[in-house]
Amino acid sequence: MRCDEPHLIHGLSLPGGEGVTVRPVCPRDADVLQAYVRALLPDARYKRFFGPLRELPPAELDRVIHLDPPDQLGLIAQTRADDVIGEARYALSPDRLDCEFALSVAEGWHGKGIGGLLLADLESRASSLGARRLVGDVLRTNEAMQALARKAGFRMADVPRDARLVRIVKDLALAPATLPRDPPTASALANAA
Repeated sequence: MRCDEPHLIHGLSLPGGEGVTVRPVCPRDADVLQAYVRALLPDARYKRFFGPLRELPPAELDRVIHLDPPDQLGLIAQTRADDVIGEARYALSPDRLDCEFALSVAEGWHGKGIGGLLLADLESRASSLGARRLVGDVLRTNEAMQALARKAGFRMADVPRDARLVRIVKDLALAPATLPRDPPTASALANAA
């Protein structure tokens, strides 16, 4: 499966009505993704990647741009002006019961609904793959992500053998996600090609 398949590109709307395209990360997006990670504040990078880093290590960057859709996918959220305002990744477990995820939101876009939009998009994708649960590990100090998860109906659980983390879990059978859809823009389709 190719990263530029139209069914993998979601045109969505933020609560204020602004259009956002959530699309797979493709190999040609290496520089875009790396620039996004570099632009995050150090604390945001630490919370997203559980450690200090300035950019993705080359091996990790290569892995992300070559994930195997649809069971593993890196995603970027872009405005109609093609600014990257968020990123997410998910991976379906081998038993296909859990879908693990992580996400981040660009500086200047916090509190505008992009985190909730990405979370709902991940929930929709995981449900369509047949996953029963959407799960993510979050640093206990990442109160914003925990608040977002609670608002979206996740429950909190301890992570065995790592007291720094809390696991957020949502049973996908209880509440199917609905997304404010827009058709993908021509530039989003062109970027994915």
